[in-house]
Amino acid sequence: MAERSQTAPEAGSDMGNDDAIGGNVSKYVVLPTGYCGQPKKGHLIFDACFESGNLGRVDQVSEFEFDLFIRPDTCNPRFRVWFNFTVENVKESQVREIVDPFSVVLRVIFNIVNFSKTKSLYRDGMAPMVKSTSRPKWTQQICPPWMIFTLCCLESSCPGKCGTQTRQRLPPKNVYYYRCPDHRKNYVMSFAFCFDREEDIYQFAYCYPYTYTRFQHYLDSLQKRNMDYFFREQLGQSVQQRQLDLLTITSPDNLREGAEQKVVFITGRVHPGETPSSFVCQGIIDFLISQHPIARVLREHLVFKIAPMLNPDGVYLGNYRCSLMGFDLNRHWLDPSPWAHPTLHGVKQLIIQMYNDPKTSLEFYIDIHAHSTMMNGFMYGNIFEDEERFQRQAVFPKLLCQNAEDFSYSSTSFNRDAVKAGTGRRFLGGLLDHTSYCYTLEVSFYSYTIGGTTAAVPYTEEAYMKLGRNVARTFLDYYRLNPMVEKVAIPMPRLRPGAEPEASGEMRPAGDTASLAYRRCSAADLINITV
Repeated sequence: MAERSQTAPEAGSDMGNDDAIGGNVSKYVVLPTGYCGQPKKGHLIFDACFESGNLGRVDQVSEFEFDLFIRPDTCNPRFRVWFNFTVENVKESQVREIVDPFSVVLRVIFNIVNFSKTKSLYRDGMAPMVKSTSRPKWTQQICPPWMIFTLCCLESSCPGKCGTQTRQRLPPKNVYYYRCPDHRKNYVMSFAFCFDREEDIYQFAYCYPYTYTRFQHYLDSLQKRNMDYFFREQLGQSVQQRQLDLLTITSPDNLREGAEQKVVFITGRVHPGETPSSFVCQGIIDFLISQHPIARVLREHLVFKIAPMLNPDGVYLGNYRCSLMGFDLNRHWLDPSPWAHPTLHGVKQLIIQMYNDPKTSLEFYIDIHAHSTMMNGFMYGNIFEDEERFQRQAVFPKLLCQNAEDFSYSSTSFNRDAVKAGTGRRFLGGLLDHTSYCYTLEVSFYSYTIGGTTAAVPYTEEAYMKLGRNVARTFLDYYRLNPMVEKVAIPMPRLRPGAEPEASGEMRPAGDTASLAYRRCSAADLINITV
């Protein structure tokens, strides 16, 4: 790497402080030192002024090297992890130069210089996401070890003839994570990249983005289907007046006045930069509203309440952990403010209302997160004085481990750390009675391992959603509803009164599934569960 320019802001100066970063760069043109005049081709343009974008500052080190600064979470400078920005206006000399048919000369190095975390999966092979306007999917291919990565490797015309093995991130050999004395001893992630098309706009991100707008479009599309077992309501609004959506997925019979309800409550995106949470949550929703026989049985016997996006302001703004006002909402469950934490306050009030309803049994609370230093999916649970209750809560994670190849029971742990006292899992675990179980479901930002191997398999959007589907399916095993699946025929979806059906000839269940008894797994069942 080139030495830092003498004109660049020095560490500790006002310009060098993270506190000086007040917003995202907006079509920021990087001009060489001493240059006067209109920008030319090759003067890179950086932009993060779009939904969920994050890039606070750009310093040019040399023609082909740039220091990039993450914008801290709004009103909270402690958290600097999520980034999401575009680069355009590259020129031919910055584009890959073919030396021979099997080698490419690298042209650009980006250093993200102010990460707030000391540990990172970047040391274990994780790399930034990248796509471009002509190749809009977050998918790439693995290059041979002698070749510098470029998006051209997607194409059959690639001079390196990389092969067909797909991946979702830059090759690890082009990524370095280290502590840098030039940047106040902050941690730096440097990655090398070669722009291969002058006309393209390139986008780089920490993980697969999942925006508030995408989420709203997804829910709108479900609502238009008029399914009689899918209900969407606005539970409240955020500080910036964005919707707090609550979904209810169950048979209409379970919502009749006076009907007893067994409720599974699921939340996600309380930490806005943990985008895998939304993909897992979508996987759960997609499965539960499907016509799969297992989904039908689950809807007949359980009520699923899902609040998929607890921090819509933070998601929209491109924060990593905090809300608009700089609060880590997952530390405020004990006493959420209706004006400072309105979404959290609304969810808590609903849960307390259900808890006080004698007809409602709140059986599960699962809060979905993503983890920046560990592999696989895993869970956190609570510790109880009652040994039998403590053992019972291990049943669901063990069953999930059997259903999901990427879920690790060995990484699952049960604790009552004081620092986690304000989390949903800890607070509700202390509030609810002995029949309720509260978990945090974590999934890696990067990868998982299979069958005891050490080889990392990078997560894709589909793999995250598959984990969600497996979470939903596990409730069938937990409630011992498996015999009922064999008695359920696959029907056409039932519609609300007045809605036009897409097809006729609705099939009926082959048997009266409601008459079959079922029970939850107990601690004694642990002896029959192998992990």
